[in-house]
Formats: sequence, structure tokens, C-alpha cells
Amino acid sequence: MRVTLGDVVCEYEMNKTDSADTVLFLHGWGGDLRSFAGAYSAVCDWGVSCVRLAFPKTVPPDWGIYDYATLVEKFTESLGITDPIIVGHSFGGRIALILAAQGKCKKLVLTAAAGMKPKFSLKRAVRIAAYRRKKKRGKPLDGAGSLDYNNLEPEMRGVFVRIVNTHLDGLLPYIGCKTLLYWGRRDRDTPLYMAKRLKRGIADSELIVADGGHFAYAESGYGFASALKSFIME
Repeated sequence: MRVTLGDVVCEYEMNKTDSADTVLFLHGWGGDLRSFAGAYSAVCDWGVSCVRLAFPKTVPPDWGIYDYATLVEKFTESLGITDPIIVGHSFGGRIALILAAQGKCKKLVLTAAAGMKPKFSLKRAVRIAAYRRKKKRGKPLDGAGSLDYNNLEPEMRGVFVRIVNTHLDGLLPYIGCKTLLYWGRRDRDTPLYMAKRLKRGIADSELIVADGGHFAYAESGYGFASALKSFIME
């Protein structure tokens, strides 16, 4: 299914039931409607309404993470969904954090959520300095950024950089809903220290550490579905 929201068109999949709750799945950067396939099917089997949104591959070049959050808010409004249970992975977790801080979800599930300011890394600092020198001297920048950055069309690279450089640590005290954190102990993209920071910053939160990496929700199979069911149904 498709829906037009302002200047962008989004695809989505929805399973509507008579349940009072709706679970909204928000995938990570580069994901699509296949993301959260196992968890989505499980929620459907439990008789709970659920919907997963595929973010558009291109958006206006001046967008940042808060524009994506507004997009999701418009999306839920278009479907008549209020106070969903939001499940966000990585990039989707950034958006989920914003919406939760604004009081726009009933419960929150974050798995490998991005948005926390990373610890200082000498290797990362050297890489950034080299990139800036190249840019200042007008040298080609291809290959200078991350894999996600280099896989993007040029017009989307500014959007990506703007999102990555927006840190959401300051929102944590404003999140009042019950929150489940599901993290892989071997996650290198959003390391476990970020989950622990979220746990400290969100008052009503629980952290489950699984044996996996950045996609622990998929790697753990039944483990994530089991944790999700307990959290949703309680």
C-alpha cells in the first residue's frame, strides 16, 4: 500500500484487528518493508494490529531527523492511529525517541537505536580530520565517508550527515512511557554503552542484552519476539 504525505510517497503494510493497540515498526537506514519480518508476523499472530512503514529513498535535501519524525506523525494520523507502541531499530530508533519525548506513543521498544552522542574515538577523529582536509582542498571525497554515506545518491548525503550529527541525549528525561531496550552485546554500530546510557536516562526502562550484533533483533530469532510479546501484552 502507498500513502502520499506532503512531498513524499511512502509504502507500508498493515494488519488491522479489533485490538486496542497498534504496533508501529520503524526500520533502520537502508531498510524496507522486509525489515522486522519475523517480529511483524509474530505480532499479527497475536491478534494485535500492526503496521510497518518503509521510509522513502529520497526526501527534500534540507531534511533532518525531526522532519522524518513529522513524516511518521503524519503517517499515523492518516491511518487514524493514536498512541501506537513504537518499535524502532537504529535510524528508526532515532525517530522513535523523538516521538516518545513528545508523548506520542503508548510504549517504546528500542533495538540498537541510534541518536546517542558517541564516545571520543581517536580513530574516528583522525578520519574526520582527513575528510575535512580533502574537502577544504577540493579533492574527491568518494570513499571518504561510511559505507551508508557512500551508497547514497549525492543529493541525500547532506540529509544523512545532518541526521548523524543530531544527538538526542537531551530528550531522554522527557520520555515518560514504559520502554524496552533490546541490544546485541557485540553491536559495533551502536555499542552497548549507548543502551546503558538510554537505560539511565529513561526512567521507566528495561534493558535486555542478547547475543548478537547490530541486528540482534533478527539474529536472536524467537528471543526478540518473546521479549516483545511479554512487553506488549503486560
